[in-house]
Amino acid sequence: MNPACGIGRPPSAVSFVVTGILPVSRCRSRERDLMTSRERIVAAVRREAVDYVPCSITFNALTPVQRQGYDWQFPWPPDAPGDERLRYQVEELGLDQVVHVGLDVCAPEPFEPEISLEGGILHKRYDTLAGVLHAAVRYNEKWPHGEDIRFFSDFNIGHYVKPWIETEQDLEAFKLVHTPADDATLEARAESAVAAAREQAGRFDLATIAHCGTGMTGAQHLFGATQLCLMTVENPDLVDAYLEYEHGLTMRGLQALAGRGVDMVRRNGFYETADFYSPAMLERFLGERLRAERDAAHAGGMLMTYTAHTGIMPILDYLHGLALDSIFGIDLAFPGVDPARVRDALSDVSSFWTGPSSTYHLWKGPEPTREAVRMTFEVFGRTGLILSPCVSSHAIMPWESTAAMIEEWKRLR
Repeated sequence: MNPACGIGRPPSAVSFVVTGILPVSRCRSRERDLMTSRERIVAAVRREAVDYVPCSITFNALTPVQRQGYDWQFPWPPDAPGDERLRYQVEELGLDQVVHVGLDVCAPEPFEPEISLEGGILHKRYDTLAGVLHAAVRYNEKWPHGEDIRFFSDFNIGHYVKPWIETEQDLEAFKLVHTPADDATLEARAESAVAAAREQAGRFDLATIAHCGTGMTGAQHLFGATQLCLMTVENPDLVDAYLEYEHGLTMRGLQALAGRGVDMVRRNGFYETADFYSPAMLERFLGERLRAERDAAHAGGMLMTYTAHTGIMPILDYLHGLALDSIFGIDLAFPGVDPARVRDALSDVSSFWTGPSSTYHLWKGPEPTREAVRMTFEVFGRTGLILSPCVSSHAIMPWESTAAMIEEWKRLR
């Protein structure tokens, strides 16, 4: 632990509240602390000069099922209120966190689902005017959602017996269940969500970010991973029809957020990479839609960031052609990744939220994590970089690794 900068673990939940750790202002040199956190993040995303490189960490508590058999590692208790967690991350750790804007663009489900458990298989059905919409999963100790099957969850993929969407009729039924809210409701939700986020962000001069769009990431949750890959070849019109519907919902969300002072949006492209599709397929299914979403964000006064984790090297030219403001979460330690090539291919159009790998560095301890921070600075420099673990620090990972990342960042920034 570095007592001066306060990034060690408090000895108990009580000390999280009454800790005597020095505030971050005591850890920064006065002559360099010229920008607010919001100004620093926005400038870095725009690839402009900053007083120092910002560090923003996504802390992922995971589900209780995922945490089974592991100790809680974060230096705040699992039930700590969100405002107190944010205060700790900003004031005690000194991070440039972003405040999230949550906007649901859909109306309440108009149909009551039927849920049943039969022989270890969990079923969920909607009886709609377009027919029955039905999914089934293996219900076992690794299923985290209780007696429910959500539309959008990574856990669907490994548990599916029958995915939500297999046919055109399934998609039509899904659209009747997952239907957009009316304009007045959406505008009211956007106004309320942005006001709440800006109030929270204003306490610490933080940037705001809204999550808009899931594309083929969300499609995997509905179709299944293998099934979706096959369908892009065997039934591309169905994939196109889903993506066009989802794109329409995303555009409605972007339009509702426009002009309200949100700093940026983040589009989820986690599973939109060469792990699953060729560059030509990505361009065919996503290219124009992503560029339209980028343009809509810009028209609304917002920057656009894009999550892309693995399967990056074959699609560098494709990503360059998207010209998105920033790429979040590229895993620099994944086999075959060449950080310098990533920089050379994209740094003229995109900034980077990147740093130590959650999988390859944080799990291995402080020294590999420190080395990853040093490599990130050496390769990407100090312009257009937001230091961030790829993609997050998990509650079951050694806290000493995350603390080492923060310490090394403060030394090099």
